[in-house]
Amino acid sequence: MNRRQLLNTMLPALTAGGAAAQWAQSSASIRSLHAANDTFAQTLAIVNGSVWTMDDRLPRAEAVFVRNGRIAHVGSNKDVLALAGRAKRFDAGGRTVVPGFVDTHTHFETTCQYFDSLQVDLHVPSMRSLSQMFDALRSRVAQWPKGRWVIGRSAFFFDTQIEDKRYPTRKELDAISINHPIVVLAGLHVGILNTLAFKQLGLWDAADVRALRWKDGRPRIGTDVARDAHGVPTGVVTEIYDLLPTSAFSHDERRDAVKRQAVPQFVSKGYTSILTMPFCSLDLVIDQELQAEDLLPLRLRAHHIVPLVTSLDSILDCGQVAGQGNDLFRFGGIKLFVAGAGVDAHEHEVSDLKWTQAELNDVVYRAQCAKLQVLMHEEGHESFELAINAVENAQRLRPSALRHRLEHYGELESVEEMRRVKQAGMRVTMYVPGYRDPEYRPLYSTLIREGLKPVAISDATGTMQQFGPLLGIASIVAPASEGGYAPPGEAPGLEDAFHMWTIWAASAQFEEAEKGSISVGKLGDFAVLNKDPRQLKGGALFDLMVDATILGGRVVFER
Repeated sequence: MNRRQLLNTMLPALTAGGAAAQWAQSSASIRSLHAANDTFAQTLAIVNGSVWTMDDRLPRAEAVFVRNGRIAHVGSNKDVLALAGRAKRFDAGGRTVVPGFVDTHTHFETTCQYFDSLQVDLHVPSMRSLSQMFDALRSRVAQWPKGRWVIGRSAFFFDTQIEDKRYPTRKELDAISINHPIVVLAGLHVGILNTLAFKQLGLWDAADVRALRWKDGRPRIGTDVARDAHGVPTGVVTEIYDLLPTSAFSHDERRDAVKRQAVPQFVSKGYTSILTMPFCSLDLVIDQELQAEDLLPLRLRAHHIVPLVTSLDSILDCGQVAGQGNDLFRFGGIKLFVAGAGVDAHEHEVSDLKWTQAELNDVVYRAQCAKLQVLMHEEGHESFELAINAVENAQRLRPSALRHRLEHYGELESVEEMRRVKQAGMRVTMYVPGYRDPEYRPLYSTLIREGLKPVAISDATGTMQQFGPLLGIASIVAPASEGGYAPPGEAPGLEDAFHMWTIWAASAQFEEAEKGSISVGKLGDFAVLNKDPRQLKGGALFDLMVDATILGGRVVFER
C-alpha cells in the first residue's frame, strides 16, 4: 500500500468522526504486540546440559542463564545457579543444548495452509495414480460450496512418479466439477486447471495471457498455457500461483492454519526464527495478530516478493526500512525471481528469465540505495550471471555490505564463480531437502573452504512433506550408503552443518548479533536435542530429534 492508498483508507473513518476509535484500536494493537514480546522475554536457568554454543570463544558449557529474554551468562552449573536465585529452572538432564535453529528461506503461511488441509494432499507415494488423486479432489468438492476454489498440492514432476506417467487434463478436472475452480499444483511453478479456473484467472484466451502484467507494470514472463491444435487450453499452465485469489481462504481459515500448524511444523523442529516470503499481505497481518495474542511462538523476518506480490516502488513509497520491527517480527527486504520454472507448459526447457540485465541492474541498485537486502531466486547459470552482474554493478555505483543472496543455488560451477560471489559480498543459501535428488549436487565443502559460509534452507511451501534442520543435517553429513546425498568429497563436517542452520543462517539475515550462537547478550533461544550429535556416526544422525524448544527463556515446546 502506498501513501495515497493509505490516506484513502484512513480518511473516511477520520472524516466520519471515527478518529478516536481508529487510534485507540491502533494503540491497543501496539500495546498487545509489546505484551507478546514480553512473554518471550523471561528469566530461566538451563542447567545440567551439554551446551554446544557455536561460539568459538567458549565452545562448550554446562549451563546458561537467561534474564529477561537474553543470555546473561554461559558457564558452569555452579555459576548459573548462583546467579539464578529463585528463577525458574530447566533441567536439561545431560542432553545437548544448541542455539535455536534459523531457517532463512520459507513460505511459512503457505506451508501451514497445506498441513492444515486447506489444500488437498495429492502427494506421492500416498497417491499412486490419477484416479486416487481424482477421488481426493471429488471428496473436497463434495464438502465445499459451489464456486469455492479447490487447490490440490503435489510435488515437482509428480507426473513421472505416478502409474499414469502424465498430468491430468483440463477435461478430467471438469469431470470432477464444473462448478468449482480446481487447480492441481506440481510444486508452485506448474499447475493444471479446469475450465472454470482458467476463466476466473483470465487465462482462457491467449491474448489475455499475453496482456498479463507484473505488479510493476512490466509484461509478465513465464506464465504459459499448453494449448491444443485449435488453441484451446489442455490444462497445464506455468507460473500462476500468485494469481490464485486471496479469497480462496478466509481470514479465519488462514489464521487457524497458522495457529494450529506453527508448532508441529516449525517450533517442534527447534526453529526459533524463520524468514518468510508470503504470497498474500493478509498473512503477515495474521502473523502479527497471533504473535500479539501469544499464539505464535516464533520469530519472523518478512521479505516481500517483487514483482509478483508487490512492486519495489510500493515498498519505497511506504518508507519501509530493513530491520524495522521488534524481536518477534521484523521487515527484512525483498525477494526477486530472477528465473522461474525453467520449463514451459509443454515441459520443454526454457530460460524463463524474468528480467533483462538493464532491468535487474536498476531494481537491485535502487534496493541497495534504500538499504534493502535482495534475495534472488536462481535456477541455473544463466540467471546466476544476471544476478551477479546486477550486484557487481550496484557495488560499483554505491558500495554496501548488504549481503544480497543467491537463493537455493548451491551448484556454482567453479571456484572462480564462488570467489566472484564472495568478492561481491553476497551469500549463498542452499535448499536442503530430506531426500536424494540425483540432479542436485551442491558443493558444500568447497563453498565452506572458499569462505562463503553457505546457509541451509528448507524453502518450505508444503511441496515437500518432510523438512527440518536435523533432517537436513543428517542428509548432508551421512554417507550415501547410510542415507546421505552429498556428492563424493563434498559432505560438510558436523559442526559446519550445524553452522548452516544457526550462526551462518543468522548472519545471512543480518542477525548474528542477536541469534545463531549461545553467547552473552543474544536472545535466549535454544533447541534441546534427544541425543548428542557429536557421539553419532553416519546414518545414526537420522535418529536426532528435538526434545524441547525455548524462545526468549520460555519453553514453547516439549516432546
